[in-house]
Order: sequence, then structure tokens, then C-alpha cells
Amino acid sequence: MSEMEPREGEIDSLLRRSMAAPVPSLPPDFDQRVMREVGRSSQPLDRYRRILLTGYGITSVVVSALVMRGHGLDWGAIAVTIIGPLALALAAGWARRATYTTMGHGAK
Repeated sequence: MSEMEPREGEIDSLLRRSMAAPVPSLPPDFDQRVMREVGRSSQPLDRYRRILLTGYGITSVVVSALVMRGHGLDWGAIAVTIIGPLALALAAGWARRATYTTMGHGAK
């Protein structure tokens, strides 16, 4: 018997116990309660949402660049794989706004 076999048995036992546990669930009216809360304070929530999304985006770009660099890609390839999709997303957003405004929906 190798040194890993007893540990594999323990891991197997842990996984079996975890899978036998009941599946957690949310209350049936959870989405309605969340929407009520969001409706009460949308302005501060919007500001914090933007801050959180910006922080998440910056963190994901940095981590992705470091992982790609660790796998041997040069900085030029890393820049293309990160900046390319960002430019595409910005262009799609601008095109959507331009189309929306052109169709007369933007005038109030």
C-alpha cells in the first residue's frame, strides 16, 4: 500500500458525505425580495456596482496577464489577447448606442 492510498480513501469518504448532504435552496420569493431592496436604493447601489465591477475587471486583467506570462507568452501577445476583446466590447457598445439613438429611441 502506497502513502497516497489512505489519503485517497479519506478524500473519497469526504466527497461521498458532501454529495449525500441536502442541496441548499433559496426561498421561493427570494428574487422578489432582492428586487424590492434594489428598488429602494438604486443610486448608491449603482455606484458600488460600478466600483466593484471596475475592481473585478482590473484584477482579472492583471491575473490573466500574469498567468499568460507564466506560461511563456510574450507581452505583445498578452496585450493583443487582453486589449482585443476590450476594444471589441467598446465598439459593440458604441454601435448599440448609435443604433438606439438613430432609431429615435434616445430622444425624450
